[in-house]
Amino acid sequence: MEKPWEFDDFIFDGDVLKGMTRKGKDKIKNEELFDMVVPTEGPDGTKIRVIGEQCFFRRKLNSIVIPDTVEEIQYEAFGVNNLTEVEIPDSVKKLDAFVFYRNKLTDVKLPKNLEYIGDNAFSLNEIGEIEIPDSVEFIGVSAFYKNKLEEIKLPKNIKEIDMYAFRKNNIMEVEVPAGMEKFDDRAFEENTVVKRV
Repeated sequence: MEKPWEFDDFIFDGDVLKGMTRKGKDKIKNEELFDMVVPTEGPDGTKIRVIGEQCFFRRKLNSIVIPDTVEEIQYEAFGVNNLTEVEIPDSVKKLDAFVFYRNKLTDVKLPKNLEYIGDNAFSLNEIGEIEIPDSVEFIGVSAFYKNKLEEIKLPKNIKEIDMYAFRKNNIMEVEVPAGMEKFDDRAFEENTVVKRV
């Protein structure tokens, strides 16, 4: 466990990090500890595989370190913080809805084995560029809504892009892979040039 954090600052449930205890929340507030190193294991030695719903929601965090044991980050886990950058380890395959929405992200490194980007996962940030790995199959509603993207290369294996996924950015044109199962016409701006390739 990375100092100043201790096991009793967190709530563990097997391989899921569920959230923070009152002690942990008070520690953040009273000691102004806004840099979070997510624990790699629980008190019994079980590796943390899932960061649970709203685990660090509204904790005023400036930075986070996510361990490479994590495979899934659940709903609103890091929503409404002050994060400016995040590196998500390659072990992560699924990012649920609202995981990083309403932060101050400008720099995001997505994991190379990522398959799923949920609704509003990165909405309301300041991301200027991002590389979406070819492993991604699903990009949800408003996933990158209201950022600062000017171009985007869609992943080769993409199956579904939902409405408003890239709305409120500055993307002038985009190439959409031909074999997609679902591409919502409202995914981009009305004036974005969509080329089927």
